Amino acid sequence: MITYQFYGTSHGDGYGGVIKGLPAGFTFSVGYVNNQLALRKCGYGRSARQTYPDTVTFKGFGNTVTVLGDVEFFIPNAKKENRADITALRSGHIDLVGQARFAGKTARELNELYSARSSVCYVVLGAICKQYLETLGIYTYHYVHKLGGITSGRGYSFGVSEAEKHFDLLHCPCKDATELMISLIDKARASGDSLGGLVVAGVCGVPMGLGEALPYAERLDAVIAANLMGIPSVKGVSFGNADYYASATGKECCDNLVCDNGKIKYATNNCGGIVAGITTGNDIVCSLTVKPVPTVKGVCTVDSATLEKTEAHYERADTCVVTNVGVIADNILAYVILNQLIKQGKI
Repeated sequence: MITYQFYGTSHGDGYGGVIKGLPAGFTFSVGYVNNQLALRKCGYGRSARQTYPDTVTFKGFGNTVTVLGDVEFFIPNAKKENRADITALRSGHIDLVGQARFAGKTARELNELYSARSSVCYVVLGAICKQYLETLGIYTYHYVHKLGGITSGRGYSFGVSEAEKHFDLLHCPCKDATELMISLIDKARASGDSLGGLVVAGVCGVPMGLGEALPYAERLDAVIAANLMGIPSVKGVSFGNADYYASATGKECCDNLVCDNGKIKYATNNCGGIVAGITTGNDIVCSLTVKPVPTVKGVCTVDSATLEKTEAHYERADTCVVTNVGVIADNILAYVILNQLIKQGKI
């Protein structure tokens, strides 16, 4: 099993960690990992901080790493800052609930420790796992399907090769929708507001039979959902045509089975590649609902120092992170799938 320990703060020295349980003898590219880190920072609507590159180093290695045991890495913060405390509490951040959970911590300390920037560690983990999966013919991918009320004209079902053809500013497969989305982001930024959306993350090449049926928490879709729900800004995870299920009948939703060269297969994929916690052999398709970034201008709140009504604290922030959530989800999916393969003794 793959386990990990991560550490770091948003404006301190940087982030690092130790990853254990990776397949021994596997050699991976550091450049590949850095490319995924670069993708995490891209996307139209990001803040000025995203212009600083993230570059990972692995202790004891250069451009390639051969797994001989624990893998240790570090990503320095390009810009370190000491920021004042936050008392004009923001309801969508950890400001208030964190102080209820972690007694004695200030809102600023909590934001440093539990910043969304910690996702760099998960991208490093996932980028390593992606490389191993690719040797098995398994690929993870993502694309933006909806942003600020604008929906791509493309559906949920197309694989990694086609998704990557559309890696423009927003990783959206529809050029016309992308242009409208960019316009909405510009308007939101100008008014100090933010936008959310829906991103699809998928896996292709996974054979039928991967996963567990019991206990419920070990079902593969449950494990995937738990890991993806942990991504900051994600407020919902669904599989396949989940929205359609809510209004359709059982007959309309049933996937079709066919016999192909002596093997029974799923001809359709309404279920999103998982049934009873076990893979069907089709793409695993997840939809993630991404909330608008909660750092916005003009929101009324309470000041924790005076208990008086005031305007919520505002500082440099992203206008939209839907694209970036897709990159993170893509990499986390790779970790979950590789871990499951190891758990079931297939590696």
